[in-house]
Amino acid sequence: MSDSLTRRHPVAAELDALMRATVDSVTAVLEGAGAPAAAALSAAPDSAVPPSEHRTRLHVSTTAMPYLLDHCFFPQRPGWPDPADRHPVVPATTVLHHLMAAAERAAPGQRAVAVHDVRLEKWVNAIPAVDVTITARQLGPGRWAVAFGPYARATVHLAPAYPAPPPAPPLDAADERPPGIAAAQLYEGRWMFHGPAFRGVTALRGVGPGHVRGTITTPSAPGALLDNVGQLLGYWLMSTHPARTVIFPVALERARFHGPPPPTGTRIDCHAVITSLTEDTLLADVRLTLPDGTVWAELSGWRDRRFSGLDARRSGGYPEHRALAEAQPGGWCLLRDVWPDPASRDLLMRMQLGRAEREAYETRPPRGRRQWLLGRIAAKDAVRRWLWERGEGAVFPAEIEIVNEESGRPRAVGVHGRTLPALDLSLAHRGDLAVALVRPPGHSPYPNGVGIDIEEIADRTPETHRVALGPRELALLGRLVAAGSGESEALWFTRFWAAKEAAAKAEGTGFGGRPHAFEVTGAAPDSLTVTVDGRRHHVRCTLVDPTHVVAWTTSATTLKESTQ
Repeated sequence: MSDSLTRRHPVAAELDALMRATVDSVTAVLEGAGAPAAAALSAAPDSAVPPSEHRTRLHVSTTAMPYLLDHCFFPQRPGWPDPADRHPVVPATTVLHHLMAAAERAAPGQRAVAVHDVRLEKWVNAIPAVDVTITARQLGPGRWAVAFGPYARATVHLAPAYPAPPPAPPLDAADERPPGIAAAQLYEGRWMFHGPAFRGVTALRGVGPGHVRGTITTPSAPGALLDNVGQLLGYWLMSTHPARTVIFPVALERARFHGPPPPTGTRIDCHAVITSLTEDTLLADVRLTLPDGTVWAELSGWRDRRFSGLDARRSGGYPEHRALAEAQPGGWCLLRDVWPDPASRDLLMRMQLGRAEREAYETRPPRGRRQWLLGRIAAKDAVRRWLWERGEGAVFPAEIEIVNEESGRPRAVGVHGRTLPALDLSLAHRGDLAVALVRPPGHSPYPNGVGIDIEEIADRTPETHRVALGPRELALLGRLVAAGSGESEALWFTRFWAAKEAAAKAEGTGFGGRPHAFEVTGAAPDSLTVTVDGRRHHVRCTLVDPTHVVAWTTSATTLKESTQ
């Protein structure tokens, strides 16, 4: 635009300044973001955006951000064809990187020197791809409220230059001990799930009751340097506490920066001090120091959320060599629910289920999802244990899908090239417990399939007894209670009912509306006989916790066979 035109028309002068600022902003983004990030980022239409607000769109996908394939929560078999089963997620610190970059784009020439009140509301999944609108709104001189769509928000402070770094305080390493592992084992031993683009902890220096020290060699992925701070905090928790050791960042009260982000390959010393640890939360303050001893960044109020029931990930090759369900005498598996909160259960679900099962899980009514999930995990673990006992190597949970035949009987099938032998499978769940039993079909003494059930011991009404049991069963129940063993009617009734359920599952038909057709004809505290249509099912039973009865079939004979 010509100088004469801008002198004669003030509006033209304003338009010229706006266009120049836009060109400068776009140039800065393209030069600083790199090709993948530049391809992912586009400016939103300016017509609907107030002058004090700046919007950009970020395309989140594993194509636009290939480094996210190194930030996948869940391991799968090498060559696994469905990356969604690995669950690639944008790291919280990469989100922070984009929040700061958005504020800098909104005010060209300024630098993000501090961030306050970072709140991470939910994970940003990379599959399926999503376009995230990043909005920067000016609050005052040098202060911008930035939102990463509905996923995260923060207040970013801008200035023309970074503030001078404070003097590094003397090292306080009271009660410090040498780390129990080398840094490389964090990744080789799968204490951390991160791939190469996020593997930055290159030395563990020391760990104490309330602190951890290490060296981070700055990785290449955006935000990966600060992600490694979280990894060091995770190591501290795993090395000092036995449970609830899975953590993810959810908030940061304040971060102050005294220089630009260090280039890839820069060695940074990290000293993290844990200021609070509760059942659900870890709080820490962190200091990051450059090789010359200059403080680069100070982080205050780093908040991690602790998750329950997922601690097995760092030991024994979980999940491909370890099960969550415990093997029980008699060959069945028992799973206890130790995932009481929805967030922990969501992580568990994604670890255990493949794509088709996740879709089935989402379609189920919310009230029934928990027990359905427990039953699936118990069944997968029963199948995997059966395979491991026969010399099979790594078997990941997602390689096995539990489907239901038209009759309702569950069946295990292999996924993405996993071949399974024909197996008879039965599962059951009640409350916080799930059980599963697997046997090869037609393998004597299991000619009619297998059945397992779990029931809670509770007082029930006489009407319930009459609906569930026939006259001869009621008489047998009465004799057992009167025998003086001290065992309650509620316990004996629960044994009867669980045994009948197990036999009905072994038949492959269920009760079919006729519970009296399945008759308990013999009973002892640990074994019962259930007769139906000329067959006798021999059922074992046991107490669990001892609030529940588990009953499972062991063999079946015809009445003719039993009289020979």
